[in-house]
Amino acid sequence: METDKVFKELFGHSDSILISDINGKVLYYEDYNDEINMVRYENAIGRSVFELYPFLKREDFTLFRAMDTKSVIANELQQFEVNGIAKKALNSAYPLINETGVIGGIVMSVELNNKPGRKKKIPFSSKYNFDDIMTQNKAFKASFEKLKMLSKGDSNILIYGETGTGKELIAHTIHANSKRKDKPFIIQNCAAIPSNLMESILFGSTRGSFTGAIDKAGLFEVAQGGTLFLDEINSMSLELQSKLLRSIETKSIRRVGESYERETDTRIVASTNEPLDKMVQRGQFRKDLFFRLNVASFSIPPLRERIDDIPLLCDTYINYSNARLNHHTTGINEEVLHLFSSYSWEGNVRELKNVIEYACTLKPSGTITLSDLPDYLLTKKTLKTIPVLNLSSPAELDCCKYLAPGTSLASQIENLEQIIVKNSFEKNRYSITKTAKELAISRQTLYNKLRKYKLL
Repeated sequence: METDKVFKELFGHSDSILISDINGKVLYYEDYNDEINMVRYENAIGRSVFELYPFLKREDFTLFRAMDTKSVIANELQQFEVNGIAKKALNSAYPLINETGVIGGIVMSVELNNKPGRKKKIPFSSKYNFDDIMTQNKAFKASFEKLKMLSKGDSNILIYGETGTGKELIAHTIHANSKRKDKPFIIQNCAAIPSNLMESILFGSTRGSFTGAIDKAGLFEVAQGGTLFLDEINSMSLELQSKLLRSIETKSIRRVGESYERETDTRIVASTNEPLDKMVQRGQFRKDLFFRLNVASFSIPPLRERIDDIPLLCDTYINYSNARLNHHTTGINEEVLHLFSSYSWEGNVRELKNVIEYACTLKPSGTITLSDLPDYLLTKKTLKTIPVLNLSSPAELDCCKYLAPGTSLASQIENLEQIIVKNSFEKNRYSITKTAKELAISRQTLYNKLRKYKLL
Protein backbone atom coordinates (compact mmCIF):
# COMPACT_ATOMS: atom_id res chain seq x y z
CA MET A 1 0.00 0.00 0.00
CA GLU A 2 1.19 3.51 -0.79
CA THR A 3 0.17 4.66 2.71
CA ASP A 4 2.43 2.03 4.25
CA LYS A 5 5.39 3.32 2.22
CA VAL A 6 4.76 6.92 3.29
CA PHE A 7 4.45 5.97 6.95
CA LYS A 8 7.60 3.86 6.81
CA GLU A 9 9.55 6.77 5.31
CA LEU A 10 8.19 9.18 7.92
CA PHE A 11 8.82 6.90 10.87
CA GLY A 12 11.80 4.94 9.65
CA HIS A 13 13.24 4.42 13.12
CA SER A 14 10.07 2.75 14.40
CA ASP A 15 9.42 -0.98 14.55
CA SER A 16 5.68 -0.46 14.68
CA ILE A 17 3.04 2.22 14.23
CA LEU A 18 -0.49 1.98 15.57
CA ILE A 19 -3.40 4.41 15.31
CA SER A 20 -6.59 3.76 17.24
CA ASP A 21 -9.81 5.53 18.15
CA ILE A 22 -10.49 6.56 21.75
CA ASN A 23 -11.84 3.11 22.60
CA GLY A 24 -8.77 1.27 21.29
CA LYS A 25 -10.25 0.18 17.97
CA VAL A 26 -7.38 -0.17 15.48
CA LEU A 27 -7.59 2.27 12.55
CA TYR A 28 -4.08 1.71 11.17
CA TYR A 29 -1.38 -0.78 12.09
CA GLU A 30 1.98 -1.76 10.71
CA ASP A 31 4.65 -3.83 12.43
CA TYR A 32 7.91 -3.57 10.47
CA ASN A 33 9.54 -5.96 12.91
CA ASP A 34 6.62 -8.43 12.92
CA GLU A 35 7.79 -10.11 16.12
CA ILE A 36 5.48 -8.65 18.76
CA ASN A 37 1.86 -8.52 17.60
CA MET A 38 -0.44 -11.50 17.98
CA VAL A 39 -2.67 -10.65 14.99
CA ARG A 40 -1.49 -10.30 11.39
CA TYR A 41 -1.68 -6.84 9.79
CA GLU A 42 -4.44 -7.73 7.33
CA ASN A 43 -6.65 -8.85 10.26
CA ALA A 44 -5.77 -6.00 12.63
CA ILE A 45 -7.91 -3.14 11.30
CA GLY A 46 -11.14 -2.85 13.23
CA ARG A 47 -9.94 -5.11 16.05
CA SER A 48 -9.18 -4.03 19.62
CA VAL A 49 -5.58 -3.18 20.50
CA PHE A 50 -5.89 -5.74 23.29
CA GLU A 51 -6.22 -8.47 20.67
CA LEU A 52 -2.86 -7.35 19.26
CA TYR A 53 -1.31 -6.94 22.69
CA PRO A 54 -3.24 -9.22 25.10
CA PHE A 55 -0.34 -9.10 27.56
CA LEU A 56 -0.82 -5.36 28.30
CA LYS A 57 -3.22 -3.82 30.81
CA ARG A 58 -4.92 -0.57 29.87
CA GLU A 59 -3.18 1.47 32.60
CA ASP A 60 0.22 0.24 31.39
CA PHE A 61 -0.31 1.08 27.73
CA THR A 62 1.34 4.37 26.70
CA LEU A 63 -1.29 4.85 23.97
CA PHE A 64 -4.15 5.10 26.48
CA ARG A 65 -2.17 7.22 28.93
CA ALA A 66 -1.46 9.74 26.16
CA MET A 67 -5.17 9.89 25.34
CA ASP A 68 -6.25 10.07 29.00
CA THR A 69 -3.81 12.86 29.87
CA LYS A 70 -4.08 14.67 26.50
CA SER A 71 -0.28 14.87 26.44
CA VAL A 72 2.67 13.50 24.48
CA ILE A 73 4.61 10.60 26.00
CA ALA A 74 8.10 10.56 24.47
CA ASN A 75 10.67 7.75 24.54
CA GLU A 76 9.12 5.85 27.45
CA LEU A 77 10.16 2.32 28.30
CA GLN A 78 7.36 -0.22 27.76
CA GLN A 79 7.83 -3.71 29.23
CA PHE A 80 5.75 -6.78 28.46
CA GLU A 81 5.91 -10.49 27.77
CA VAL A 82 5.19 -12.42 24.58
CA ASN A 83 4.65 -16.16 25.12
CA GLY A 84 6.54 -15.94 28.41
CA ILE A 85 9.49 -14.06 26.88
CA ALA A 86 10.19 -10.62 28.37
CA LYS A 87 10.35 -7.78 25.87
CA LYS A 88 11.20 -4.10 26.01
CA ALA A 89 10.36 -1.24 23.71
CA LEU A 90 10.68 2.52 23.62
CA ASN A 91 7.28 4.05 22.95
CA SER A 92 6.24 7.53 21.93
CA ALA A 93 2.49 8.16 22.04
CA TYR A 94 0.43 11.14 20.88
CA PRO A 95 -3.24 11.97 21.46
CA LEU A 96 -5.34 12.86 18.40
CA ILE A 97 -7.54 15.82 19.29
CA ASN A 98 -10.12 17.92 17.48
CA GLU A 99 -12.78 20.42 18.56
CA THR A 100 -14.80 17.68 20.25
CA GLY A 101 -11.87 16.50 22.36
CA VAL A 102 -9.69 13.37 22.17
CA ILE A 103 -10.74 11.14 19.28
CA GLY A 104 -7.87 8.66 19.28
CA GLY A 105 -4.13 8.22 19.53
CA ILE A 106 -0.99 7.14 17.71
CA VAL A 107 1.89 5.17 19.19
CA MET A 108 5.27 4.45 17.63
CA SER A 109 7.51 1.78 19.10
CA VAL A 110 11.15 0.71 18.84
CA GLU A 111 11.82 -2.80 20.15
CA LEU A 112 14.97 -3.08 22.26
CA ASN A 113 15.37 -6.86 21.95
CA ASN A 114 17.30 -7.19 18.69
CA LYS A 115 17.77 -10.56 17.08
CA PRO A 116 21.30 -11.60 16.09
CA GLY A 117 22.15 -10.26 12.66
CA ARG A 118 19.33 -7.75 12.70
CA LYS A 119 20.51 -4.21 12.07
CA LYS A 120 20.01 -2.14 15.19
CA LYS A 121 17.84 0.92 14.72
CA ILE A 122 18.62 4.24 16.37
CA PRO A 123 15.90 5.02 18.93
CA PHE A 124 14.20 8.38 18.96
CA SER A 125 16.34 11.44 19.43
CA SER A 126 15.52 14.78 21.03
CA LYS A 127 12.33 16.52 19.92
CA TYR A 128 12.83 20.03 21.34
CA ASN A 129 15.35 22.85 21.07
CA PHE A 130 15.86 26.44 22.23
CA ASP A 131 13.11 27.70 19.92
CA ASP A 132 10.61 25.58 21.86
CA ILE A 133 11.38 27.30 25.19
CA MET A 134 8.77 30.05 25.51
CA THR A 135 10.12 33.01 27.46
CA GLN A 136 10.77 36.72 27.21
CA ASN A 137 12.24 36.91 30.70
CA LYS A 138 15.66 38.53 30.40
CA ALA A 139 17.33 36.57 33.19
CA PHE A 140 16.05 33.22 31.92
CA LYS A 141 17.01 34.01 28.32
CA ALA A 142 20.47 35.11 29.43
CA SER A 143 20.97 31.70 31.07
CA PHE A 144 20.61 30.05 27.65
CA GLU A 145 24.16 31.10 26.78
CA LYS A 146 25.38 29.05 29.72
CA LEU A 147 23.16 26.15 28.66
CA LYS A 148 24.55 26.23 25.11
CA MET A 149 28.11 25.97 26.43
CA LEU A 150 27.20 23.16 28.83
CA SER A 151 25.44 21.28 26.02
CA LYS A 152 28.52 21.37 23.80
CA GLY A 153 30.65 19.82 26.52
CA ASP A 154 30.45 16.19 27.58
CA SER A 155 30.06 16.53 31.35
CA ASN A 156 27.11 15.13 33.22
CA ILE A 157 24.48 17.80 33.88
CA LEU A 158 22.05 18.19 36.76
CA ILE A 159 18.86 20.12 36.03
CA TYR A 160 16.98 21.62 38.97
CA GLY A 161 13.43 22.91 38.70
CA GLU A 162 10.15 22.71 40.53
CA THR A 163 7.38 20.46 39.25
CA GLY A 164 5.99 21.74 35.95
CA THR A 165 8.87 24.05 35.01
CA GLY A 166 9.91 22.04 31.93
CA LYS A 167 12.94 20.00 32.98
CA GLU A 168 12.40 17.43 30.22
CA LEU A 169 12.29 20.23 27.64
CA ILE A 170 15.70 21.42 28.85
CA ALA A 171 17.08 17.86 28.70
CA HIS A 172 15.92 17.51 25.08
CA THR A 173 17.58 20.85 24.30
CA ILE A 174 20.88 19.77 25.87
CA HIS A 175 21.01 16.63 23.73
CA ALA A 176 19.97 18.50 20.57
CA ASN A 177 22.93 20.88 20.99
CA SER A 178 25.51 18.29 21.99
CA LYS A 179 28.00 16.37 19.89
CA ARG A 180 25.86 13.31 20.67
CA LYS A 181 22.76 14.70 18.92
CA ASP A 182 22.82 12.00 16.23
CA LYS A 183 22.87 9.26 18.85
CA PRO A 184 20.03 7.95 21.05
CA PHE A 185 18.31 10.15 23.61
CA ILE A 186 16.69 7.88 26.21
CA ILE A 187 14.35 9.01 28.99
CA GLN A 188 13.68 7.18 32.24
CA ASN A 189 11.55 8.54 35.07
CA CYS A 190 13.12 7.23 38.26
CA ALA A 191 9.89 7.67 40.22
CA ALA A 192 7.79 5.62 37.81
CA ILE A 193 9.48 2.23 38.33
CA PRO A 194 9.77 0.24 41.59
CA SER A 195 13.29 0.20 42.95
CA ASN A 196 13.63 -3.59 42.64
CA LEU A 197 13.04 -3.37 38.87
CA MET A 198 15.10 -0.27 38.16
CA GLU A 199 18.47 -2.04 38.34
CA SER A 200 17.68 -4.41 35.46
CA ILE A 201 16.09 -1.57 33.49
CA LEU A 202 19.23 0.54 33.75
CA PHE A 203 21.91 -2.14 33.52
CA GLY A 204 20.18 -5.13 31.86
CA SER A 205 19.99 -8.75 32.98
CA THR A 206 21.09 -12.26 32.11
CA ARG A 207 18.97 -15.37 31.75
CA GLY A 208 18.31 -17.04 35.09
CA SER A 209 19.60 -14.17 37.23
CA PHE A 210 16.12 -13.91 38.77
CA THR A 211 12.71 -15.44 38.11
CA GLY A 212 11.71 -14.78 34.51
CA ALA A 213 14.99 -13.04 33.66
CA ILE A 214 16.34 -13.22 30.10
CA ASP A 215 19.37 -11.83 28.31
CA LYS A 216 18.51 -8.20 27.70
CA ALA A 217 20.24 -4.86 27.41
CA GLY A 218 19.61 -2.08 29.88
CA LEU A 219 19.15 1.59 29.10
CA PHE A 220 22.87 2.34 29.45
CA GLU A 221 23.52 0.02 26.53
CA VAL A 222 20.53 1.27 24.56
CA ALA A 223 21.80 4.84 24.97
CA GLN A 224 25.34 3.91 23.95
CA GLY A 225 27.06 6.96 22.46
CA GLY A 226 24.09 9.15 23.32
CA THR A 227 22.36 10.67 26.34
CA LEU A 228 20.46 9.01 29.18
CA PHE A 229 18.04 11.39 30.90
CA LEU A 230 17.24 10.28 34.45
CA ASP A 231 14.18 12.30 35.44
CA GLU A 232 13.34 12.75 39.14
CA ILE A 233 16.62 11.16 40.22
CA ASN A 234 15.88 12.35 43.75
CA SER A 235 13.42 9.40 43.90
CA MET A 236 16.18 6.80 43.37
CA SER A 237 16.95 4.47 46.29
CA LEU A 238 20.29 4.74 48.10
CA GLU A 239 21.22 1.17 47.07
CA LEU A 240 20.72 1.94 43.40
CA GLN A 241 22.50 5.27 43.78
CA SER A 242 25.69 3.41 44.74
CA LYS A 243 25.46 1.20 41.62
CA LEU A 244 24.80 4.21 39.40
CA LEU A 245 27.83 5.96 40.92
CA ARG A 246 30.05 3.00 40.13
CA SER A 247 28.87 2.91 36.51
CA ILE A 248 29.58 6.62 36.10
CA GLU A 249 33.04 6.33 37.65
CA THR A 250 34.14 3.23 35.72
CA LYS A 251 32.23 4.04 32.49
CA SER A 252 31.02 0.46 32.51
CA ILE A 253 28.03 -1.56 33.61
CA ARG A 254 27.44 -5.09 34.78
CA ARG A 255 24.16 -6.72 33.83
CA VAL A 256 22.28 -8.31 36.70
CA GLY A 257 23.66 -11.84 37.04
CA GLU A 258 26.81 -11.20 34.96
CA SER A 259 30.36 -11.45 36.27
CA TYR A 260 32.08 -9.14 33.80
CA GLU A 261 31.91 -5.46 32.87
CA ARG A 262 30.62 -3.94 29.65
CA GLU A 263 32.12 -0.61 28.63
CA THR A 264 29.67 2.24 28.10
CA ASP A 265 29.87 5.69 26.60
CA THR A 266 26.74 7.42 27.83
CA ARG A 267 26.26 10.98 28.99
CA ILE A 268 24.03 11.39 32.04
CA VAL A 269 21.58 14.27 32.28
CA ALA A 270 19.60 14.10 35.50
CA SER A 271 16.81 16.23 36.92
CA THR A 272 15.42 16.84 40.37
CA ASN A 273 12.53 18.84 41.77
CA GLU A 274 14.17 18.96 45.19
CA PRO A 275 17.62 20.43 45.97
CA LEU A 276 19.97 17.43 46.16
CA ASP A 277 22.40 19.23 48.48
CA LYS A 278 19.66 19.38 51.13
CA MET A 279 18.87 15.70 50.55
CA VAL A 280 22.58 14.95 51.07
CA GLN A 281 22.46 16.75 54.42
CA ARG A 282 19.45 14.65 55.44
CA GLY A 283 21.19 11.43 54.36
CA GLN A 284 18.69 10.79 51.56
CA PHE A 285 21.14 11.16 48.68
CA ARG A 286 24.77 10.08 48.34
CA LYS A 287 27.20 12.97 48.50
CA ASP A 288 29.67 11.34 46.08
CA LEU A 289 26.91 10.73 43.48
CA PHE A 290 25.71 14.30 43.90
CA PHE A 291 29.19 15.59 43.03
CA ARG A 292 29.41 13.24 40.03
CA LEU A 293 26.08 14.41 38.64
CA ASN A 294 26.59 18.05 39.54
CA VAL A 295 29.71 18.51 37.41
CA ALA A 296 27.55 21.04 35.58
CA SER A 297 24.15 22.32 36.66
CA PHE A 298 21.28 24.35 35.29
CA SER A 299 18.37 25.82 37.24
CA ILE A 300 14.97 26.63 35.76
CA PRO A 301 13.25 29.57 37.47
CA PRO A 302 9.69 28.96 38.72
CA LEU A 303 6.87 30.82 36.98
CA ARG A 304 6.39 33.18 39.94
CA GLU A 305 9.90 34.52 39.23
CA ARG A 306 9.15 35.16 35.55
CA ILE A 307 5.75 36.85 35.74
CA ASP A 308 6.56 38.77 32.56
CA ASP A 309 6.23 35.47 30.68
CA ILE A 310 2.58 35.01 31.65
CA PRO A 311 1.08 37.08 28.78
CA LEU A 312 3.28 35.26 26.25
CA LEU A 313 2.43 31.85 27.66
CA CYS A 314 -1.27 32.67 27.79
CA ASP A 315 -1.27 33.79 24.15
CA THR A 316 0.61 30.66 23.12
CA TYR A 317 -1.70 28.26 24.94
CA ILE A 318 -4.82 30.11 23.79
CA ASN A 319 -3.67 29.90 20.16
CA TYR A 320 -2.90 26.21 20.66
CA SER A 321 -6.34 25.56 22.15
CA ASN A 322 -8.06 27.55 19.41
CA ALA A 323 -6.36 25.46 16.74
CA ARG A 324 -7.15 22.23 18.55
CA LEU A 325 -10.75 23.03 19.45
CA ASN A 326 -11.59 25.26 16.48
CA HIS A 327 -12.46 28.03 18.97
CA HIS A 328 -11.93 31.78 18.74
CA THR A 329 -10.86 32.80 22.23
CA THR A 330 -9.18 36.22 21.99
CA GLY A 331 -7.17 36.53 25.22
CA ILE A 332 -7.49 37.16 28.96
CA ASN A 333 -8.94 40.29 30.54
CA GLU A 334 -7.13 42.57 33.00
CA GLU A 335 -8.65 41.00 36.10
CA VAL A 336 -7.42 37.57 35.03
CA LEU A 337 -3.97 38.97 34.27
CA HIS A 338 -3.78 40.58 37.73
CA LEU A 339 -4.81 37.31 39.38
CA PHE A 340 -2.31 35.31 37.31
CA SER A 341 0.47 37.76 38.12
CA SER A 342 0.00 37.44 41.89
CA TYR A 343 -0.85 33.73 42.06
CA SER A 344 1.87 31.39 43.42
CA TRP A 345 1.70 28.81 40.55
CA GLU A 346 2.93 25.82 42.52
CA GLY A 347 2.44 23.72 39.38
CA ASN A 348 4.30 26.33 37.34
CA VAL A 349 3.99 26.44 33.52
CA ARG A 350 2.21 23.09 33.41
CA GLU A 351 -0.47 24.39 35.77
CA LEU A 352 -0.92 27.57 33.73
CA LYS A 353 -1.31 25.51 30.56
CA ASN A 354 -4.00 23.38 32.20
CA VAL A 355 -5.85 26.46 33.48
CA ILE A 356 -5.85 28.04 30.00
CA GLU A 357 -7.04 24.78 28.44
CA TYR A 358 -9.91 24.64 30.93
CA ALA A 359 -10.84 28.29 30.31
CA CYS A 360 -10.69 27.94 26.52
CA THR A 361 -12.98 24.95 26.69
CA LEU A 362 -15.57 27.09 28.47
CA LYS A 363 -14.96 30.15 26.28
CA PRO A 364 -15.24 29.24 22.58
CA SER A 365 -15.09 32.93 21.65
CA GLY A 366 -14.35 36.24 23.32
CA THR A 367 -12.09 37.10 26.23
CA ILE A 368 -11.38 34.83 29.19
CA THR A 369 -12.80 36.33 32.40
CA LEU A 370 -12.70 35.30 36.06
CA SER A 371 -15.88 33.28 35.62
CA ASP A 372 -14.09 31.04 33.09
CA LEU A 373 -11.34 30.01 35.53
CA PRO A 374 -11.26 26.86 37.70
CA ASP A 375 -12.93 27.38 41.08
CA TYR A 376 -9.77 26.64 43.06
CA LEU A 377 -8.17 29.83 41.72
CA LEU A 378 -11.02 32.05 42.89
CA THR A 379 -10.34 32.19 46.61
CA LYS A 380 -10.66 35.22 48.87
CA LYS A 381 -6.88 35.46 48.96
CA THR A 382 -6.42 35.51 45.18
CA LEU A 383 -9.40 37.78 44.50
CA LYS A 384 -7.99 40.36 46.93
CA THR A 385 -5.04 40.84 44.55
CA ILE A 386 -7.29 42.24 41.82
CA PRO A 387 -7.41 46.08 41.87
CA VAL A 388 -10.84 47.63 42.41
CA LEU A 389 -12.12 50.82 40.81
CA ASN A 390 -11.26 54.04 42.63
CA LEU A 391 -14.73 55.59 42.75
CA SER A 392 -13.29 58.95 43.72
CA SER A 393 -11.66 59.17 40.29
CA PRO A 394 -13.81 61.02 37.69
CA ALA A 395 -12.36 58.89 34.88
CA GLU A 396 -13.28 55.65 36.60
CA LEU A 397 -16.68 56.95 37.59
CA ASP A 398 -17.22 57.75 33.92
CA CYS A 399 -16.37 54.13 33.08
CA CYS A 400 -18.89 52.86 35.61
CA LYS A 401 -21.85 54.28 33.70
CA TYR A 402 -21.05 51.80 30.91
CA LEU A 403 -21.21 48.76 33.17
CA ALA A 404 -24.93 48.17 32.56
CA PRO A 405 -26.14 46.99 35.98
CA GLY A 406 -28.47 44.05 35.72
CA THR A 407 -26.45 42.31 33.02
CA SER A 408 -24.02 39.45 33.59
CA LEU A 409 -20.70 40.00 35.33
CA ALA A 410 -18.84 38.88 32.20
CA SER A 411 -20.68 41.44 30.03
CA GLN A 412 -19.96 44.28 32.45
CA ILE A 413 -16.28 43.32 32.69
CA GLU A 414 -16.01 43.27 28.87
CA ASN A 415 -17.60 46.72 28.68
CA LEU A 416 -15.12 48.03 31.19
CA GLU A 417 -12.22 46.38 29.38
CA GLN A 418 -13.25 48.05 26.14
CA ILE A 419 -13.16 51.49 27.81
CA ILE A 420 -9.76 50.81 29.41
CA VAL A 421 -8.19 49.60 26.15
CA LYS A 422 -9.69 52.49 24.15
CA ASN A 423 -8.52 55.14 26.64
CA SER A 424 -5.01 53.71 26.87
CA PHE A 425 -4.71 53.35 23.08
CA GLU A 426 -5.78 56.97 22.55
CA LYS A 427 -3.60 58.29 25.38
CA ASN A 428 -0.53 56.58 23.87
CA ARG A 429 -1.33 58.08 20.45
CA TYR A 430 -2.23 54.71 18.99
CA SER A 431 1.17 53.17 19.71
CA ILE A 432 0.84 49.38 19.98
CA THR A 433 4.12 49.04 21.88
CA LYS A 434 3.39 51.75 24.47
CA THR A 435 -0.20 50.64 24.99
CA ALA A 436 0.77 46.99 25.46
CA LYS A 437 3.47 48.01 27.93
CA GLU A 438 1.11 50.21 29.92
CA LEU A 439 -1.54 47.49 30.09
CA ALA A 440 1.08 44.80 30.85
CA ILE A 441 -0.09 42.55 28.04
CA SER A 442 1.63 41.20 24.94
CA ARG A 443 1.37 42.96 21.60
CA GLN A 444 -0.56 40.01 20.15
CA THR A 445 -3.10 40.15 23.00
CA LEU A 446 -3.51 43.89 22.42
CA TYR A 447 -4.02 43.32 18.69
CA ASN A 448 -6.71 40.77 19.47
CA LYS A 449 -8.51 43.18 21.81
CA LEU A 450 -8.30 46.10 19.38
CA ARG A 451 -9.80 43.97 16.62
CA LYS A 452 -12.46 42.62 18.96
CA TYR A 453 -13.59 46.12 19.96
CA LYS A 454 -13.16 47.49 16.40
CA LEU A 455 -10.53 49.99 17.49
CA LEU A 456 -8.21 49.25 14.54
